[in-house]
Amino acid sequence: MSSPFAAGGIWTPLDYDIAWAPFKRFQFEANYHETSQPAITLPDGALVIDLSPLFTNEGQVFAAGEAAINASALRAFVSLAGDLEMTALDWQHTPYRYSPAKHALAHIEEWPVPVFPNGDYYIHLGPDAAWGTFGHPWQRSITLWGSGLTHSLGAELLTWLPRHPQSRA
Repeated sequence: MSSPFAAGGIWTPLDYDIAWAPFKRFQFEANYHETSQPAITLPDGALVIDLSPLFTNEGQVFAAGEAAINASALRAFVSLAGDLEMTALDWQHTPYRYSPAKHALAHIEEWPVPVFPNGDYYIHLGPDAAWGTFGHPWQRSITLWGSGLTHSLGAELLTWLPRHPQSRA
């Protein structure tokens, strides 16, 4: 873990099995080749955003889109979580507990587990896992659940990205 995360106590590594336990209810199944079926059981009201328009770009346009999604997610997480901590899961890598508020105040642009799924499945769970995000790198999508998150981050992302056909919202 890089020093900005460790020094401020912003991102704390967790035991893999314990961290993933709350996400088991979504029946996650990793599959590199599946392009149409969701990799999780979508909760009622889930909003799936299509990220494929970003992947058609390269260089600065792609990087700006990726940064915009991570920044918008952070803003929504701070609003919804307040001073509470969240869990960030990175499939087959170290999971973390972190404070989005402390992350924002530290002005850190890098995330050990980003929201934008650029290379792996990335999951961010709200304090009680009633809301969160699931980034799917091969389907180029991000799933949002929980009305607070779909009405804030979801509404914002839909102003410039399309709704994915898997969406339930």
